[in-house]
Amino acid sequence: MTKTALNTYNKQSAAVLTGDIVNSQGLSDSEFSSVIQLLKTELVQYASKYDGHFDLFRGDAFQFVTNHAHFIMNILVGLRLALKAHSPSVDIRVSAAVGDVSYRNTEVKTGTGQAFVLSGRALDELKSQHIAFTCSSPSLMRSTSLLTQFADNHLSGLTQTQSETVLAYLMCEEKNHDNVAVLLGKNRSNVTRILNASRYKLIADYLHFMEQEINASVQEM
Repeated sequence: MTKTALNTYNKQSAAVLTGDIVNSQGLSDSEFSSVIQLLKTELVQYASKYDGHFDLFRGDAFQFVTNHAHFIMNILVGLRLALKAHSPSVDIRVSAAVGDVSYRNTEVKTGTGQAFVLSGRALDELKSQHIAFTCSSPSLMRSTSLLTQFADNHLSGLTQTQSETVLAYLMCEEKNHDNVAVLLGKNRSNVTRILNASRYKLIADYLHFMEQEINASVQEM
């Protein structure tokens, strides 16, 4: 069978992230290069972990797709915290969506399907918010929309140090303060103080809730 362009497409239910860097034009060339390199490094790691694919385009924009849809908010929050923890600290606007997709592994930005449409549309509709989650399931939207707005507001208020510490906690397989302290090379009591001030358990609980709700909804699709 001849391998045509159409044959190279993956057609499946998946989750898509569409995002861009906030105020990237205010960065110097060296700062912008550093931020883009970090973003690419993070995307490569998430692609490896969750069998995903991504594209960087238009200078400061990106798309990421994975068929492990229930982990999509973990990826979204992880990306945002990593960039907020970076020096210079930057923020992103990013929209997650779940649905059918069709795309080439090497050209995610040309992907089509429900998740790509919903993700791009929601990003365009973001005003003062930085994150969004959308899908075609009314029940899933009812259970997640308001919580995502609260999570967005909470994440926006985190400092650079808080973002770094919360991200380290979320990335630890053994989630305890001692391991976070070792990972960051910081005093345990200082790590505990920062985590508590960050209300890190609210973030972890939100991600766990989203993982369960998305997984249940995907099983019904």
